[in-house]
Amino acid sequence: MNFDIVEVFTRAGKITWKYKILWLFGMLASCGRGGNGGNSNSSDSGGNGDNPFSPEMTNQLADFFSRIETWFEQNTWIIFAFIAFVLIMIALQIFLSLVGTAGLARGVVHAENGVEKIQFGELFSESLKYFWRLFLSSLIIFLPVFLFLIIGVVIFVFSIEGFNSEALIGGSLFLFFIAFCCCLFLISILLNLYNLQVSRAILIENMGIFPALSRGWEVFTKNIIGLIVVGIVLFILSFIIGIIIALPTFLIVVPFMFSIIEGNITSWQPFILAGVFLLCYSPIAWFLNGVLITYTDSVWTLVYLRVTKQKDESNTPILSEANA
Repeated sequence: MNFDIVEVFTRAGKITWKYKILWLFGMLASCGRGGNGGNSNSSDSGGNGDNPFSPEMTNQLADFFSRIETWFEQNTWIIFAFIAFVLIMIALQIFLSLVGTAGLARGVVHAENGVEKIQFGELFSESLKYFWRLFLSSLIIFLPVFLFLIIGVVIFVFSIEGFNSEALIGGSLFLFFIAFCCCLFLISILLNLYNLQVSRAILIENMGIFPALSRGWEVFTKNIIGLIVVGIVLFILSFIIGIIIALPTFLIVVPFMFSIIEGNITSWQPFILAGVFLLCYSPIAWFLNGVLITYTDSVWTLVYLRVTKQKDESNTPILSEANA
């Protein structure tokens, strides 16, 4: 490892605490990262049999969905409006995430250069000029792999059409799914590590897209062990803190889901209370996640600075003093 990992993590903590304006950029960067998913399981047990709701609530739900269906049939334009809204939200999410990422990296660079106070407006304006380079470089890195995986899935699906045995098809699908997930997990880790170095080459050294791809590959290949170690430490740290952040939501949602499964819900009041709690807690969780991303991005920026600085210093010729 070509850098002091303890110094990097300590310095990132100091920057995160001193420059609290970076928390806002961390919140912006979190717009395009992460996401929680969950699985709901059905159960045949409960006081109301297969239906966890009371007869009155069941009738109200049926009437509600009937009205919704009728309204959609009379207002088909809402489907196109919804699609447009989703596309706009995705574009906005990508924009805010990349600008937030740029702001965090540039903020750490300013902090390392001794700037005492960072202004949000100035840093935000500075970050805008990196948006297209970050977007296109990420597209170049991830899009070919995504297309390759899609083509692989399509080829596999068509190749098993000739199988006559359902058991053989099921076994093949299971093995393919396991192999696909393992390969996808490993590939996503390596691509993310590489993309982090490319984005830092753009944000720290102000490189163009293709020079940054080359520079990022150089840093990635020559420091892959150290980068993997930092990635593992940050993954464990983020996982633990993420669970703590999500704990209040779990404490509300999990008992609520069990109550639904057991058929103990007889009114809409628990739904309203749970919805109000989640609505109120979401900004808090967003803020805490933004602080976490501020720290993790600071670590990656400092790692890049330490690695490239050492390389640049090693390539600097040593000049001897002239004789008097």
